[in-house]
Amino acid sequence: MPATDKQKKTMMILINKLNRYTSAYDEGHPLISDKEWDDMYFDLYKLELETGEVLNGSPTHVINFDFVSELKKVKHNHPMLSLDKTKDFNTIKGFIKNKDWIAMCKMDGLTCSLRYMDGKLVSAETRGDGVTGEDIFHNAKTLKSIPKTIPIKDEIIIDGEIICTYKNFEAFQDQYKNPRNFASGSIRLLDSKECYNRNLTFVAWDCIKGIEKDTLGAKLEELIKLGFTVVPFFENANNPNQIIDFLKDLAQAAAYPIDGLVFKYNNIEEYENAGKTDHHFKGGLAYKFYDETVTSYLRNIEWTMGRTGILTPVAIFDPVEIEGTIVSRASLHNISIMKQTLDTPYLGQEIEVCKMNQIIPQIVNAQPPKTGMNPEFFEIPKYCPYCGDPNKIKKEYNTEFLYCTNPNCDCQFINQLDHFCGKKGLDIKGLSKATLQKLNSWGWVITLDEIFTLYTHRLDWFKKPGFGIASVNKILSAIESAKVCSFDKYLCALGIPLIGKVASKALANEFKDYKTFRKAIDERDDRLYQIDGIGEVMLDNLFKFDYTEADMIFDKYIIEEAAVPSSNGNELEGKVFVITGKVKLYKNRDELKSFIESKGGKVTGSVTKNTNYLINNDADSTSAKNLSAKRLNIPIITEEQFQLLCSVT
Repeated sequence: MPATDKQKKTMMILINKLNRYTSAYDEGHPLISDKEWDDMYFDLYKLELETGEVLNGSPTHVINFDFVSELKKVKHNHPMLSLDKTKDFNTIKGFIKNKDWIAMCKMDGLTCSLRYMDGKLVSAETRGDGVTGEDIFHNAKTLKSIPKTIPIKDEIIIDGEIICTYKNFEAFQDQYKNPRNFASGSIRLLDSKECYNRNLTFVAWDCIKGIEKDTLGAKLEELIKLGFTVVPFFENANNPNQIIDFLKDLAQAAAYPIDGLVFKYNNIEEYENAGKTDHHFKGGLAYKFYDETVTSYLRNIEWTMGRTGILTPVAIFDPVEIEGTIVSRASLHNISIMKQTLDTPYLGQEIEVCKMNQIIPQIVNAQPPKTGMNPEFFEIPKYCPYCGDPNKIKKEYNTEFLYCTNPNCDCQFINQLDHFCGKKGLDIKGLSKATLQKLNSWGWVITLDEIFTLYTHRLDWFKKPGFGIASVNKILSAIESAKVCSFDKYLCALGIPLIGKVASKALANEFKDYKTFRKAIDERDDRLYQIDGIGEVMLDNLFKFDYTEADMIFDKYIIEEAAVPSSNGNELEGKVFVITGKVKLYKNRDELKSFIESKGGKVTGSVTKNTNYLINNDADSTSAKNLSAKRLNIPIITEEQFQLLCSVT
């Protein structure tokens, strides 16, 4: 209700007194105590809240602008972690089932934490990496939506989001890509007056300390009473179907950018008992409307070497935070995709980056040079950055790739060697890529077969820095053990393009041993064209591969394990499984996979409509495989349930 004449008179008296006492304090001779000043300030603040009127000169709305030389790093007084995310609405329903839940808009801005002591705002900081952020107190004091004082004497900590409304962004849309980038950059300005002129808004979405309530919804109601703008929220304990209507209404009515919804356990005790990981709180889940996209600037293109001689372009850009992590690199895959994505890439090119499926950084858009620019373009290298020999562009299956023409390129060989000895190959423990590089530089391993002659360097190896008798003997023992291996393991170790574990297993099931397989390749055996999962491109790679060195190594060093017929029957014949997550009843996922295959089952790498079961001990996980299984109504079973399935099948 409007202020009465008596209230206005009281307010004017308080304003005049407070301003006079403030001037005296600034001049170094305070006239009253801090407590007396605070009491008068809060009397004025309460009157302004009651009447909705603020008179000229009121110290509650006077802004003192500051300029800082840099943004200092500050350690948070509480963990500011992310939330796990999903784009599958059925996962949300499963998460909040039978829970007292609250849904809130997921604000598309910059997370910020405010701290009040004795009723005064004393600090403001960005989320940063969740442990350390940036001090933005000088700018937070200028935001109209952040009360500078509140009528609570105890320490109070409030988390929320710095955002820019669509209306306020209109004046800056020619200079900035979107409201989120604008808000993020503006709150980090060193000049608080410039930040003030940009009309940012703080929206609170949690009170970490200082308000004791049983539910988050009740906390938010208290923040409203204290004068904060709070995130739009919705509480419903029984009817999750209403979320869809709520979501639609928010998307239409939002005056500021939102990129999804946040669902949390509304009960504070239940939320806290859910615990947390190093990355996120388990009592909440974010429903994303789409993959988060942020703007950055291209700084370089690096070319990485694969084991087949292909040079892959990798974009290097200014570090940006996406989905809770800092990224500065994204693969461009090959020349065709690089041209399609960046056209002709140049230094400083503006790009948009996202994490596809919230995992893999990818450039989704790029701006062409502006008229009048004289851009510095990145050229496709004519010479290999690793050996200096000429590169060549080859077109395969309508896609352009860049190859190093030197078949003896050291980098190419090291990658091939690393694959041959690594986990996907013979799995020789102790032969890391760094160790293999040293062995190569010493001239001991110039060809693949020399892995098996390393024992001849044993005495010299002991003397090398970083090695000793025990470590060298352990590696040599692992090499001897690796000589005994199955056909499919050896075939996978050869690094034939596209022939990984699954394809190698399929070929081994058909041809049983290496010699039979080699005969089939030389004769273009008809059976090769009938193997499930072996396509035309894979066959082409199998036929093109040079087996000279592979045949020599096999004949000279490899002891092929005979295929042992299963004595357990084929209980799982015709059943298709996918395995994800950590296993506990088996040594690793490979052991579980081998067990399934020994019983006639099949293990694939992705969930499709042909999958019968997804084995995952965490049925509530929001991994891509879990989400796919739920979408396709494919049972998700634990290892215990899998073993029970085997016993009754």
